[in-house]
Amino acid sequence: MSAAKIGRRSHRDFAHVLAAMEKQEEMRAAAWLAGRLDLLPARWSAHVGAEHRRRGGLASAAANRWALAVTEAGRGRLPLSASDDDLREAAKAAAKEGEDIAALAAVRGGAALRALLTDHCRRWGIEGPGPHIEDGPAIKRMVCGRWWLRRLRRALGRRCDGAAIAAGVVRRGMWPYASQDAVERRDAQRRRNRRALDKAVIECEESGEALLLSDVVKGSIANPEVKRSELMVRVRGCDAIATENGDACEFWTLTTPSRMHAQRITGAVSDENPAYDGTTPKEAQSYLSKVWARARAAWKRRGLRVFGLRTAEPHHDGTPHWHLIAYGPARDLRFARRLLRVYALRDSGDEKGARQHRFKAMKAREGTKGAAYAAKYISKNINGEGMGGDIDHETGRKVDKTVLRVDAWAATWGIRQFQFFGCPSVGIWRTLRRMRSPFAVVGSMLERARAAADESDFAEFWRATVKGSLRLIYRAAAHLTAYGDEAAARIVGVAEGEGRRALLPEKTWVIHWAGLPKTGGFAFPRSRVNNCTGPENPAAAVFSVGGL
Repeated sequence: MSAAKIGRRSHRDFAHVLAAMEKQEEMRAAAWLAGRLDLLPARWSAHVGAEHRRRGGLASAAANRWALAVTEAGRGRLPLSASDDDLREAAKAAAKEGEDIAALAAVRGGAALRALLTDHCRRWGIEGPGPHIEDGPAIKRMVCGRWWLRRLRRALGRRCDGAAIAAGVVRRGMWPYASQDAVERRDAQRRRNRRALDKAVIECEESGEALLLSDVVKGSIANPEVKRSELMVRVRGCDAIATENGDACEFWTLTTPSRMHAQRITGAVSDENPAYDGTTPKEAQSYLSKVWARARAAWKRRGLRVFGLRTAEPHHDGTPHWHLIAYGPARDLRFARRLLRVYALRDSGDEKGARQHRFKAMKAREGTKGAAYAAKYISKNINGEGMGGDIDHETGRKVDKTVLRVDAWAATWGIRQFQFFGCPSVGIWRTLRRMRSPFAVVGSMLERARAAADESDFAEFWRATVKGSLRLIYRAAAHLTAYGDEAAARIVGVAEGEGRRALLPEKTWVIHWAGLPKTGGFAFPRSRVNNCTGPENPAAAVFSVGGL
């Protein structure tokens, strides 16, 4: 065979080998991508695959780095698509592993054993009990299946929605505010709670009176309509006090730096924000809370009188922002606004658009009430009551179609949506509303406040609370929690200065859980009982609380 033929054959053989190697490399790359996509829930892994192809596919290093980053949240002891049954089994397994660790390392002592169990928690992707909890109670938590189930549910929800935000599926045009997984998890949680409450009976040991626990909860602020009504009553009270004192009213909006937003809106279209640094909604909320705390400390140092309501709600991509109704003397409000703007712009204040968007302020027009402004944000974030066919500008959808998504967002990330500031304690208000009988004391600010609370007159309640220096009375609990902590003190009444006291009637209520797995106690509404723990006898949780 001639040298030329040998050369041509060698070239062909080399080409075949090279083609085979390239094919193998393509197959390995495709398998790698498939493996990464398998880490994500099936309902949106296809979107990530399509976005990866749009960015250049497997031939693009940048697209591969993006896919790696987006799917990294899926790595862990539990897949993002884990069901609640999977979580229950995992909680049992984790608690059993904790018991085994405790049995082997018990001789090391509390602090050393706690450190081992904390490492065990981290391997499962959760944090151990906080430093404020003593070693003994902390160890008991880390070998408890119920504690593990709560923590695993929370951790999985945040991992899943964090990955969904990074992948670009939480946004206008797809799943605004929260992923569909989060919405369905929240719905499942509500159904579990409803089934438990429908089977439970609460009984007064002294009188024998018995009620369905579900009926009791319907009358508490756990009921969205009751919560909305209470918020509106309190805002109207703020309006009345401001009018009485000649105070000004302003509406403020506070947002985060651009790097905390996963998406940006250009016209009617949402696209990826290249400056996004992976900040979660929980971290963004913490940032806003720090800005707010610094501003309020500055107000206090200067003696500024400012009161009102702040609401936290999500942008379409899940990043929180705040709306505030602020009341106060015009001069105080002006200085307060300037100070809040300074703190709002301390972080990345020179970035494009920061001065226009990070902090906005609008003075209320003559005759405009804060309650009218608040009604929209309260309804939009609770139950959509009274908003009819109003369109949510963040999503382009009707408000009644987005309420459940907002609720899922707040529940997933543990975000407190409403908070009054500079106002009397709502604890006093709620305690007095439980006292139906008038106090036979002439000139008592306690009776004046009780009657106002009973008539839902928050302004009059405010006047009486301030004039009478009303405060809550607490009593230390006489028992420990199931984990060995000292139980939280409970509210037993209201005091007027250092003199008059109005105490709730002492009653012992027993909750009977029928047809349910063994669980701990359910805290009676407005009591100081810790919801996270239960009694030693799970069949009948006994709490000493005030009158029903």
